[in-house]
Amino acid sequence: MTSTDPILLSSGALMATILPLGAALTAVRLDGLPRNLVLEVSDPQSRAATPDYAGALVGPVANRVRAGRVVIGDETFQMPLNENGVTCLHSGSEGLHAQVWQVRMRGPDKVTLQCRLADGAIGLPGNREITATYTVEGTTLSLHITATTDRPTPMNIAAHPYWNLDGRLDVTGHQLTLAADRYLPIDAATLPTGEIAPVSGTPFDFTTARPVPRDPRLDVNYCLDEDTGPRLAATLKGADGTTLHLSTTAPGLQVYGGAHLPRADAALPDNPVLGPYAGIALEPQLWPDALFHRHFPAILLSPGHVWEQRTLYRLTAP
Repeated sequence: MTSTDPILLSSGALMATILPLGAALTAVRLDGLPRNLVLEVSDPQSRAATPDYAGALVGPVANRVRAGRVVIGDETFQMPLNENGVTCLHSGSEGLHAQVWQVRMRGPDKVTLQCRLADGAIGLPGNREITATYTVEGTTLSLHITATTDRPTPMNIAAHPYWNLDGRLDVTGHQLTLAADRYLPIDAATLPTGEIAPVSGTPFDFTTARPVPRDPRLDVNYCLDEDTGPRLAATLKGADGTTLHLSTTAPGLQVYGGAHLPRADAALPDNPVLGPYAGIALEPQLWPDALFHRHFPAILLSPGHVWEQRTLYRLTAP
């Protein structure tokens, strides 16, 4: 079933709105709170006016790929260069965020969407089938993503909501804690240098709670522990006490402080006017540019295997 209409999920305590365009999470509402906890413009169909990739699933290769070049065996594939002609960011303009996903199953508290990418789409090999299941239970929203292919192909899908838990003009009043003591330093093109560095003594140390900084450098991948089950990766607490606990099976978490979010005159529903630092993105994923750095967790998916990621967003009210 193909539709572009928003899909409302509810557990009673928690409501979530999913848009088939991009399988995007466009609203999260806790019972008793009068505001949306993620950024989205008033008209959910006007995605061109939203923050970049707001709420969408990005991929099939999230984050940045050096020169957009993918080498598999003795073959080289070229992804679109959509970031200053230097990198491919989130798989370019035709990535998963730009696809209208089909609704495969829908209930009052659960929806499964599916996207098929043909061999050669986005410059990559393989007929790929990707599913995303959103479920609300109590005050927890869960996301289960799977992918299969009939040819070896890179796979690294990430959810990209921007969180603003207290409805203030920016998120610098939020407290952030990350369960990561290592991160990936980046170069001028925001590509990993290949080093895996300790966060101690850097501006990227959130091993204990501290305010989200007004710092454009906060757009880095944090290296999580190697547990395979969903484990706590981040805790974000708004100035009013509204709190997000994010657990994931992914080995990395890209944290982007929203420094380059565009300014817009139109107000966001139940949120402030859109602008820099109006939201923070916490993106569970494999590590960026992993095909270039062979010591990073592998992102190559082979036929007969299933790529899988689970993320839990547990919310608590003040």
